[in-house]
Amino acid sequence: MKKSLLLRLVLVIVAFVGITFSANAQVTSSSMTGTIKDAKGALPGASVKATHTPTGTVYSVSTNNDGRFVINNMRVGGPYIFEISFVGYAPEKVTGAMLKLGEPYLLNLVLSENGKQLQEVVVAGKRDAVFSSKKVGASTNVSKDQIQNLPSLSRSLQDFTRLTPQANGNSFGGINNRFNGLTIDGAVNNDAFGLGSTGAPGGQANTQPISLDAIQELQIVLAPFDVTNSNAIGGGVNAVTRSGSNTVEGSAYFFGRNQNTIGKSVDGTNTKALPFHNYTYGARIGAPIIKDKLFLFVSAERQTIVQPTTFNSGDVGAVSTAELLRIAKVAKDRYGYDAGGIDAFDAETRSDKLFARLDWNINSKNQLTLRHNYIKAYDDNISRSATAFRFASNLYRFNDQQNNSVLELRSAISSTLSNNLIIGYSRIRDTRATVGDLFPQIRINGLGTGSQAATLGSEASSTANELDQDIFEFTDNFKIFANKHTFTIGTHNEFYKIRNLFVNNLTGSYAWNNLADFEANTKPSAATSTSKVPGDPRPAARFSAAQLGFYFQDEIDAFKGFKLIAGLRVDVPLIFDTPLANPDVVATFPNYRTDQVPSGQILVSPRLSFNWDLTGDRSVQLRGGGGLLTSRAPFVWISNQFSGNGMLTSAVSAPVGTGTFIPDVNNQSAAGGVAGTTSQISLIDNNFKLPQVFRANLAVDFKLPGGVQATIEGLYSSTVNNISYKNLNIKPSVASINPSLSGGADTRPLFVNTTAGRVNGAKFTEVYLLQNTRSGSAYNVTAQLQKAFDMGLYASIAYTYGKSEDINSGFSSTASSGFGGVLISRDPQNPPLAYSNYDLRHRVVGALNYSIKYGRNKASATTFSLFYVGKSGTPFSYIYNGDLNGDNSISSGNPSNDLIFVPRTLNDIKLIPLAASGSLPAQSVAEQWAALDNYISNDPYLSKIRGQYSERNVARMPWEHQFDVRIMQDLGIVFKGTKNSLQLSVDIINVGNLINKDWGKSYFINNTAYSLINYVAANGGGFTFRAPTGGVPYALSSFLSRWQGQVGVRYNFN
Repeated sequence: MKKSLLLRLVLVIVAFVGITFSANAQVTSSSMTGTIKDAKGALPGASVKATHTPTGTVYSVSTNNDGRFVINNMRVGGPYIFEISFVGYAPEKVTGAMLKLGEPYLLNLVLSENGKQLQEVVVAGKRDAVFSSKKVGASTNVSKDQIQNLPSLSRSLQDFTRLTPQANGNSFGGINNRFNGLTIDGAVNNDAFGLGSTGAPGGQANTQPISLDAIQELQIVLAPFDVTNSNAIGGGVNAVTRSGSNTVEGSAYFFGRNQNTIGKSVDGTNTKALPFHNYTYGARIGAPIIKDKLFLFVSAERQTIVQPTTFNSGDVGAVSTAELLRIAKVAKDRYGYDAGGIDAFDAETRSDKLFARLDWNINSKNQLTLRHNYIKAYDDNISRSATAFRFASNLYRFNDQQNNSVLELRSAISSTLSNNLIIGYSRIRDTRATVGDLFPQIRINGLGTGSQAATLGSEASSTANELDQDIFEFTDNFKIFANKHTFTIGTHNEFYKIRNLFVNNLTGSYAWNNLADFEANTKPSAATSTSKVPGDPRPAARFSAAQLGFYFQDEIDAFKGFKLIAGLRVDVPLIFDTPLANPDVVATFPNYRTDQVPSGQILVSPRLSFNWDLTGDRSVQLRGGGGLLTSRAPFVWISNQFSGNGMLTSAVSAPVGTGTFIPDVNNQSAAGGVAGTTSQISLIDNNFKLPQVFRANLAVDFKLPGGVQATIEGLYSSTVNNISYKNLNIKPSVASINPSLSGGADTRPLFVNTTAGRVNGAKFTEVYLLQNTRSGSAYNVTAQLQKAFDMGLYASIAYTYGKSEDINSGFSSTASSGFGGVLISRDPQNPPLAYSNYDLRHRVVGALNYSIKYGRNKASATTFSLFYVGKSGTPFSYIYNGDLNGDNSISSGNPSNDLIFVPRTLNDIKLIPLAASGSLPAQSVAEQWAALDNYISNDPYLSKIRGQYSERNVARMPWEHQFDVRIMQDLGIVFKGTKNSLQLSVDIINVGNLINKDWGKSYFINNTAYSLINYVAANGGGFTFRAPTGGVPYALSSFLSRWQGQVGVRYNFN
């Protein structure tokens, strides 16, 4: 079927479903339900009226034959007034009710006959988020009060999603954060392409998807059994934004920190932080345009970060100034190129956010919301270290620009029918920009003692690096309330148009062994890429895709206190374009083609969940469920086949001594080296399916004496479809590694890293295949206590124990690191199940908030908030520095993917003499073995597995503990009956370090692996060992181990 015909067919189907049914992919509102009775039983036809007092929005229904009622699509928050009436009965009025996102307000009333006096009940302003008939799976709600009161340094969503007991950074439940889902007002706001680390667009520019001041409430769901939830098998994060009201209200604010609000270094030198600043300032306002009818809300914010470079010219430990000046002189005299500054300079990050929302109460049955979110951000990227210096010309700036529009129509068609329609469009543009005139990248090695290097010229990965994403979304939700049943029928559809331009080394990358060779203009190494597409010097991967979703659900009030929810969801991913065909691939691998991508698979997800009020008074609640969940796959994995088919670009390379430097960036051709005759290929299995898990959740909530709420919750995930990689071009191993290396103890397979060792070494280097695996699981068990005290104090604490295992943790964006990043001790084509990079293990999280109001009209207040997280250290692995098994695979950022064999005695490892290096002395074999034996004996993991292979992610760094506090003072100002306030706040992150310099330490290992033993392939092979600095494989994070403070000033008016 042709692309245009298929697209028209899809649009017709979607339009038809949209007219006939509807469904909501993510919750944007709240609801209320209940039963109205008299002393004899149900009261059919009773009137239920709910009024959202800030906006005057009115919702009205009548009860059915069972006295039941449901009102959907209600505004989140409040306060609300509920009025219930029936002819011949005393009316009831409930005031002060607050509605939470995605959780129905339960209202059961018994009316008195022949009464004339209005019965009024005033309820507390806060709703119970735990004891709700709607709550079935693990979830966390974060209110706007919590967003305002809890400590936050970065004003990021992650500062509040960490309240979820099963969270660990951006991961939830031990699942890859790429499989999270983020929605704002029910519309998709994911990093769909998947290059950032935050899961939201703009992550590479160090920006957040929306200002916190625009958010009304957050909801984090880990077991989304409602079929309207989609495209997330990790955590689903849903933010609902603020709206205007009948009152003009707003806020202006400033938050800032600099070198004076951060502690000294914790490495024993007590070094002060270099001058920097991080300032955020903004304002929001909500107002009526037409009272009770039309409302406007606007939020604007700017964040600027200025961070100085380190290891600059003249700094201790940096590359010498004399050498840097010699390099810059050659570049200027020989090529007329300005290499850029060598002194300290400030790298800048800026993020501008503008949000606007319009709410229209069309009539009592229909409410329309139109909102737009605009972000423009950039982040300067340049890093200098003791071993690697970058001239200012090597800086690149990551630019991000986003426009996101959403239209939502909420309709109450009748007392039994409601509808919710969401249409969204996102336009995202990401680019890398280099500074100054384009020039080839130049690297001079062998500086200083021989281990230092300096780089100048246009950054090699940034001269052709752009990503365009256009995303259209259509979601429609139709609910039918029929006695004990609430039916949902609907569709959720996403359409993508993607252009990904990435040509590495397009303007050339050259390297010299030392400064003398550079000055003598000897032949360097060369690496460039050239286009194979006629007329297009910068070929990009372009494709369109869609993910269609259709679902049906029945929510049944089966019997008193027991709610059963059964649903079925069907997702269909589609790729509308095909990559270019590579005939050499077909000839070598007849079962695979570069011009075929999987499309049109039907993924069925049945789900069943329940909520059971065991006691009838919501003092003990049993809830849970199970079902299949489907996630998106980051489109970068799909794009790899469009760009990595060997038909867009060809590589040009030459080793040191054979290349010819060409300064003309528009003439980087084979003259700069030797034209590559081989290609790296990325393929996707034709049967590849989107990531899926079976998830089960079981929990009991109960109220303890004193108003304490307790929860015990279990969460289990079993992999149905996840990712794994194979290298089709590796020939099977026919032998083990050299037995002399380990006395025959290490029998891992040996591969041949040559042309002869490949299936088709003449045409291809590596041929990677993305495929599915069914192996993997994760579970989490949580115990939680929380209590809200009458005196303004709230406290909660939760403990979670979690484990997760996988074949491939899916942390990489490229096929090469996706394959090579899986650490192995046997066959890289069939890696074993191992602990995931996202394995949680132990985590304790606690929150304390105390607020006291005083003064005239209680307009002044003092608030103290404390947040604590204690967790097991990050898992890591022990690997070799060197390709021991010959598979030519390297872990992402690591020198190999080979896990170590732990020797029992010197007979298990062939150590060779270790030469001196700089200030480090030479070591004999005996000295090395004594040091290695001592290290193994004192390592809590390695000491237990002598004579065995180490395993992936079993070793762990030390526990970490962090306390964060916020102190906030509101100075009330009452003017003409309105409460305004001047708010002063102080946030201190890692306050333990402020109290004691040895508290609050944080640790890290680059790329979650440590190269413990060095493998030397020359002269028959052998190993060397030098004990890690400080005797441990991990390092202390100088920045995260310090306390950090921030001051804030805010003026609130209404």
